[in-house]
Amino acid sequence: MKKYSIDEVCETLGISRQGLNARCRKLGVEKIKEGRRSYITHKNFQILKGGKTPPTPKKDDTERFGGSQTGDERLITRLTDENDYLRKKLDEEGEKVKGSLNVIFQQTERILKLETENNKMLIEHDWSDNMENNIETEWKQKQEFPNQTWWGKLFGKKVK
Repeated sequence: MKKYSIDEVCETLGISRQGLNARCRKLGVEKIKEGRRSYITHKNFQILKGGKTPPTPKKDDTERFGGSQTGDERLITRLTDENDYLRKKLDEEGEKVKGSLNVIFQQTERILKLETENNKMLIEHDWSDNMENNIETEWKQKQEFPNQTWWGKLFGKKVK
């Protein structure tokens, strides 16, 4: 089996390496790799020169549909099917989101209901006075004994 180096093929055909690579991809010609060098067989060289017809191209997605449809019709059919599938998925996701929003709205309503009940209970029992914090307590004590010395505050004595 005779083989040609890439440089020999480029010189013979009068094209660059990039042109050779493009032509190999277009015609489906495979190179033989040996180490770091690539070679082309005599049969593939003849195909690149145009002496023989290239092998039949590989089947693509458009050829999976049989019948009398043309390539365009097959592509349209495929895209329509994909579009329907994606719309169905989108509808499913939309339903999931609606369900989540319903739960959020229900919990929000429940929180508002509990807050109003809590406020009613506070008003009925007048617990707002019992719910003081430490700052309010200190402020009231300062109001009671405004001019008290440090030792008076400590021992609870009032200065006149």
